[in-house]
Amino acid sequence: MTKAEYIQELRAYIKDKPELNRLLKFAAENDDTTLSMYIEMALGFLNSVPPPIGWIDYDAFPFPALLIHQASIECMISNSIVSARNDVTYNNGGITLKVSDGARYLNLIQVVLRMTDKEIEMWRQAKISYNINGGWGNVFSPYSRLHGKSQSLSPNTILGG
Repeated sequence: MTKAEYIQELRAYIKDKPELNRLLKFAAENDDTTLSMYIEMALGFLNSVPPPIGWIDYDAFPFPALLIHQASIECMISNSIVSARNDVTYNNGGITLKVSDGARYLNLIQVVLRMTDKEIEMWRQAKISYNINGGWGNVFSPYSRLHGKSQSLSPNTILGG
């Protein structure tokens, strides 16, 4: 997927569509630039999960759902910061009005964090597998020329021949 496709997928996943945002006066909560930042943050985080295998970009990322889920966590945390900053409770004559619930995303963040914990562990195992598979084959060694041959040592022929 391209970055633009990830932005569309993230918007669809978090259901940030104007027609669904009645309390936001039918406006999107996040613009494409902000969603792009969340995807960049998620990609950076997921590429830093050990073991290292090099940088994997959008088009080659093997777990698109993990990238979307991690980006949605970044999105909810960021939107929670704004909500908490603008959280106020007003009471007048026994009528209480709460403007902008600062903790509204906390339960959702916990659910998605549990889900991504499992996905990150699968990602970590996949990276270990990529590293192991990348280690098969021949390995150059200067000792391979001891008998006048100019070849790489194959791990399966060191003892046999």
